[in-house]
Amino acid sequence: MAEMLRLIIGRAGAGKTRQCLEEIARKEQEGSCLHCIYLVPEQGSFHAEKNLLKYSKKGGTMQAQVLSFRRLAWRVLQEVGGGLATPLDDTGKALLLKHILGKNKDRFKVFVRVMDRPGFLEQLVRTLSEMKIYRIKPEMLAALGQETEPEGLFGLEEKLAEFTFIYQEFEKHIAQQYLDIDDNLDLLAEKLHQAVFLRQAEVWIDGFDGFTPQEYAVIRELLLHCSTVHITLCLAKEHLQEKLPETHVFYQPWETYQHLLALAAEIRCEVAEVALLPEPKERRFRERTELAFLEESFLQAGFSLPLEGAADGIKLRAAVNRREEVEMAAAEILELCREKGLRFQDIAVLLRDFTNYEDLLVNVFRDYAIPYFLDMKKPVRHHPLPDLIQAGLEVVQGGWRYEPLFRALKTDLLPISRQETDLLENYCLAHGIKGSRWTDGKPWEYRMGAKWDEGRVSEEENETEKRLLRQVNRARAKVVEMFLPFQEALQKARTGREYSAALFAFLERLQVADRLAEWSKKAEAAGQLEEARIHLQVWQKILELLDSLVEVLGNQALSLAEFSEVITGGLETLELGLIPPGLDQVLVGSVDRSRHPDIKAVLILGVNDGVFPARLAETSLFSDEEKEYFQQRQLRLAPTTEKKLYAEQFLVYRALTTASHYLSLSYAMADAEGKALAPSSLLARLVELFPRAVCAFTPEEKKAEEKISCPRPTLSNLAVALREALAGRVIEPVWWQVYNWYVGKKEWQEPLQRITSGLFYRLEELRLPAGLVRQLYVPQGILRGSVSRFERFVACPFAHYLRYGLKLQERVEFQVGAPDLGQFFHAGLELFYQYVQERRLNWGAMSKAEMQALVDEIVEQLIPRLQHEILLSTARYRYLAKKLKRILWRAVVVLGEHQRRGSFRPVGMEIAFGEKGPLPGLSFKLADGTTFLLQGRIDRVDVAQDERGAYVRVIDYKSGSTSLGLSEVYYGIKLQLLTYLDVVLKAAPSLLREAPPPAGTTPDGSVMPAGVLYFHVKDPIIAAKGPLPLEEIEKMILAELKMKGFLLADAGVVKLMDQEIQGYSELLPVALTKSGEFYRNLQNVLPLEKFNLLCRQVEKHFLRVGEEIMAGQVSIHPYRYRGRTPCSYCPYATVCRFDLTIPGCAYRQLSEKEPAVMWEEMGLREEGGRQD
Repeated sequence: MAEMLRLIIGRAGAGKTRQCLEEIARKEQEGSCLHCIYLVPEQGSFHAEKNLLKYSKKGGTMQAQVLSFRRLAWRVLQEVGGGLATPLDDTGKALLLKHILGKNKDRFKVFVRVMDRPGFLEQLVRTLSEMKIYRIKPEMLAALGQETEPEGLFGLEEKLAEFTFIYQEFEKHIAQQYLDIDDNLDLLAEKLHQAVFLRQAEVWIDGFDGFTPQEYAVIRELLLHCSTVHITLCLAKEHLQEKLPETHVFYQPWETYQHLLALAAEIRCEVAEVALLPEPKERRFRERTELAFLEESFLQAGFSLPLEGAADGIKLRAAVNRREEVEMAAAEILELCREKGLRFQDIAVLLRDFTNYEDLLVNVFRDYAIPYFLDMKKPVRHHPLPDLIQAGLEVVQGGWRYEPLFRALKTDLLPISRQETDLLENYCLAHGIKGSRWTDGKPWEYRMGAKWDEGRVSEEENETEKRLLRQVNRARAKVVEMFLPFQEALQKARTGREYSAALFAFLERLQVADRLAEWSKKAEAAGQLEEARIHLQVWQKILELLDSLVEVLGNQALSLAEFSEVITGGLETLELGLIPPGLDQVLVGSVDRSRHPDIKAVLILGVNDGVFPARLAETSLFSDEEKEYFQQRQLRLAPTTEKKLYAEQFLVYRALTTASHYLSLSYAMADAEGKALAPSSLLARLVELFPRAVCAFTPEEKKAEEKISCPRPTLSNLAVALREALAGRVIEPVWWQVYNWYVGKKEWQEPLQRITSGLFYRLEELRLPAGLVRQLYVPQGILRGSVSRFERFVACPFAHYLRYGLKLQERVEFQVGAPDLGQFFHAGLELFYQYVQERRLNWGAMSKAEMQALVDEIVEQLIPRLQHEILLSTARYRYLAKKLKRILWRAVVVLGEHQRRGSFRPVGMEIAFGEKGPLPGLSFKLADGTTFLLQGRIDRVDVAQDERGAYVRVIDYKSGSTSLGLSEVYYGIKLQLLTYLDVVLKAAPSLLREAPPPAGTTPDGSVMPAGVLYFHVKDPIIAAKGPLPLEEIEKMILAELKMKGFLLADAGVVKLMDQEIQGYSELLPVALTKSGEFYRNLQNVLPLEKFNLLCRQVEKHFLRVGEEIMAGQVSIHPYRYRGRTPCSYCPYATVCRFDLTIPGCAYRQLSEKEPAVMWEEMGLREEGGRQD
């Protein structure tokens, strides 16, 4: 028979823990107790051991032990046996449950809808543990399931049957071989009487608010076999003789008190006189009247009358957002240490929910140089190693898909550099490489970009691509060497053991453990002790996971999909439990989990409505109503949500009474998105209780001294102050002292220089040195380029520098974009022209059916050449191929109509000019002697003639809508068409050499410009309110596809283009009266002299651009014209970070001008002549 049960009763701060420790120390000093067992919650064991040593008179202890219930079970089973079965932790349970779910998927009706959702497995493990903790066996659930389904609980019968089946299958799997860690306490209760070290031992149970049925069973055995069991309860003496309602703050410990008395009576255990401890105001709160008053107020049904005296030990305040709230807390911690003499270990930061605060706390406390310990379980799934494992399995399962493969490579755990990874990724994205193309052994020989004309690639470009391909194939070989053996091993595996061995071999071959050890050392060297331990613990956890899998499913036949599901389920449940890496550090913990011994100051963050006290959600598979039904059938489970809400008040009480000297509560007024957050009702109650407490619910501008804390955050505040000074406002003199402090500290001079350079930053004109200009742009003494290159310079010199100087390019992806469509249409129209010439066809006389047949033939040739057969890769792209065929056919039909109605005939398409083309490029000599060579390719050149001479027309194909205005040529925004015209006019003799001399040419054989036109390649959709005749539809389509540009102001030439013109042309941007005159105010119809003037203006632009490039001009100076800027579609926006708020940052405004003004400025005389 046990000697006695002794209850130690006292409110928060009465000294219950101190009482236990002093009694243990005294017993040990006297030698009156052979074994002293101090039983505390698992998460409080570390601090309990520290305190036990602190109170020991000998500076150490041999007789006293600090244990948790689970640790006591391990200790007893080590002595008496019975624990030889392999322990099965939550990870092992998750693995086994995932296997059971997968094997029996077909028999589930309720769970099948949710079993693959994230979090379900964790919920299932938690519910199973709940059943074990509350000592509910599968047969008890099965018996309950035989009863008629209660009214109002539709679906409970099926859910209960399915859960019972899972529970039974789980128990069958672990029988005779495994020991569920949740069965440890049941086994402890069964074996405890055999433990010699517990006979006549004294046990102190401290820090619990209540006990589970399993724990009560253990306490029962302790009462039967130990000399004395001392149990502390946080309860007021006046409540001992009362019956408290469930809504009372102290109901949970009161209920525990009643249960313990009943348990003692049941086993006829003597109950010693209750040890009633002094009032908290005589112990913890003896120096703080307001904190004692706060604790006493909880004894009332509501709060008592307000405290009239000062309440300096309590601070209530608001922050604009959570980040500011954490920064306020950090500054307050430093103030407490510097001005109040506290140490970091005297301070705790408490939260009810870590979700929105963890990252902020880590970053802000690091900036403020505050040592801290986050007392929380960390999930493993966000570490790179679990990601590597999951991605590796997906690579094998999914046939080497892009996403998992590069997710694995980017973990940085593999023996491949990030540069090689980026090179491979770019190449694979550009060419759509996946699946067997990784492992077929054939070298990758795809060239970057579409292969429309291999012959146009230079030898230098060929060598560059060959070198790139060699690098790509070497990197590819590395990747295959990593994953192919893993794939082969997994394909051969049949059991859980073999799959696990294959996975371990994969990680070992990659030397993952060594890499994690390196990361750990680097983190430790950087003072990041927690991160250092995480890297090592994660590896250990993965090994334990594989060990558990082998133990549980080692001989079980599995498919690769089943193994992957099991592993993924196991990774979801892995958590890291860290111990404090140091002694003097702030404890950051949760209100419900952490234990806080000897804390002088507590800062409670996140005191928002619905957060503290919390609105709790159900975490079990069974709802509150279902739990209440179980309760009615004598099956007690964990408290319902309603009862947990009542218990929240006790958590509030415990949090508010933790500190002995100082209590601070704060809340955020808005979340990260700016959405308003409401304060908790608790704050209003505290304001009523302490009208003289320090309250700051309206964020105010801090004084300068309040912004000076430690170097890193103060530097940011200094930047704000200096910006104010630069704006001409007066700042506090202390900021100049702070500035001088940074100047005098060598280690802070570089950070200071960064912020000051930002303050004084002004966007200035940027120029490169002459030597660098020549190195970047003219390595061979010639400045070469296309029209589009120099148009980019006109748009923004900095964008030109990034593209053609630094050669920055957007990532090429395996998809059909606007450039691909443009190349496709250009190639298609060029081939059509070639076939028409070769087969001696008359384009204008061909029927639509003939055109369709030829287009079909051409498209079939082009499809495989676009992005390496991308148009054949998916159904979506095959549909796009049909659409492109229709668009190309429509373009051919409209261009055929141009030929049918006019006399102009193409003399060439895709005509190259410059060093590599049949036509000479435009060449200029710059001031420094550099040759400026303009080269490129002209989409199409047409020629016609009449009795007066020959005329040329330049056409440029566009896959998007494009127009041409006088101001765009005037400002140099669009130079393409006029440049092509200039090239053709200067090279007309050589271009037309093979053709017979047209009648009426000028004596020197030159030709005149007929026009420069854009042709939009598209298949327009016609909007109509009702059915239309086919002829009307065709006219509307022609109107949609009308060319845009400049035409020669010669009615005869216009009729050479459209002989059927009557009024507005259906083909051209022009209109003639019945008398053959041009309509007035047609700005795009120009006389010959204006065409010549425009060509001269274009040459001037190129000369100016060439001079500016050679002068090193790389300024960030984009234009703005008619509300449009090149920034809208610039790929380099993230590089230049053009911002109008930065001094000197402004657009180059191109103003609207009257046409007459522009012509005059370009050199046109009023009388129509030209100026030299």
